[in-house]
Amino acid sequence: MQNIKLHEIDAHQQKSQSGVIKPLLLAVCITVCLLLTVLTLQLALVSSQALLWLFWGLSAASCVLVFLLIRFLKKYKELQVRLDLISSGKDLVTGLPDPHEFTMRVDIECRRSVREFTPLTLMYVGFDIEELEEDDAVKVAQNLIHAVCRPGDMVAKVDVTTFGLILPATNELVLQLADRCLKGLQQLDIKHPVSIGLCTFQPTSDLNSEAATACVQQLLINAKTRGGNQVCADAEQHVNPSVTYSY
Repeated sequence: MQNIKLHEIDAHQQKSQSGVIKPLLLAVCITVCLLLTVLTLQLALVSSQALLWLFWGLSAASCVLVFLLIRFLKKYKELQVRLDLISSGKDLVTGLPDPHEFTMRVDIECRRSVREFTPLTLMYVGFDIEELEEDDAVKVAQNLIHAVCRPGDMVAKVDVTTFGLILPATNELVLQLADRCLKGLQQLDIKHPVSIGLCTFQPTSDLNSEAATACVQQLLINAKTRGGNQVCADAEQHVNPSVTYSY
């Protein structure tokens, strides 16, 4: 999904709208014509019992058709909202940036870190389960958003059970933040172990998004294999003293 181009999504939206609106208009026209025809016959042949039953039968069928059309339109609007989220790079469940958006932002922050000579911290929060329930995912997203308060930070959905945090210009003291996040998530009554992997990278020429995310992913795996409900952290040595933000 993340690789869908914006112009392809727009074309799909237009095609979907055209494919839905035309049948709806046709159905409404048919219903109106039937009602008018039967009503005309009914007025002309008031004594006809068969036409009376036909009139009420078609009226009931029309009501059912309208009800189904309303349900269809409601479902269509929901699908449009989901499509809008996809086109804007948002996760469908939590509304957080999706994996593609996260990867792009990591690449930007890695280059910014080297250019401005500031450290960069990445954090992965993962649950030891194949798929996180939607309600739990929303609660986790809200908890993490509340934990990181700076405008430049990002909380994203990395996969079905993992959340990623990008913390620019943040030093190794971010471990305190990770501990608070872990305790806060454990209080959400999610019946699965939660693990955190994080690393603070220094602004060197070797810093890139692929290496950084692979490193943090491995730290998350290490935390899970040790039993979960813990933080596995690493930090590169300072290249030179610099002014940074810390939690």
